[in-house]
Amino acid sequence: MANLPKESTVDTQEKTPITEYTRSVDLEPEVEGWLEKLEKDQTQLSKPVTDDQGQVVLDDSQKQTGFKVVLPLTKDEMEKGLHHKVIDSLRWLAEWCLRLIKMFGDKIAFRKV
Repeated sequence: MANLPKESTVDTQEKTPITEYTRSVDLEPEVEGWLEKLEKDQTQLSKPVTDDQGQVVLDDSQKQTGFKVVLPLTKDEMEKGLHHKVIDSLRWLAEWCLRLIKMFGDKIAFRKV
């Protein structure tokens, strides 16, 4: 065999440093007050957002208190599911339920037997 030259690896990717420019803008007092009022008004919906068929798509988030999430598993099923192998779908469902419990805490209810 003939001696072949060794291939060299050359990094052809261009490297450019990232620079970030920040610019502070001084607003006039009347513009600042208007902007604060505009931001405050936009935090609450005056009426719910609906789609073309009239179904509510987005409602005011302030009104959504006291909800309960009902899990698709009972407490015993979830505890048994956590002991299954990782390749089992029951294990993944139990892990998802456990995540919801950690996220919502006392707003979670298990499925009734």
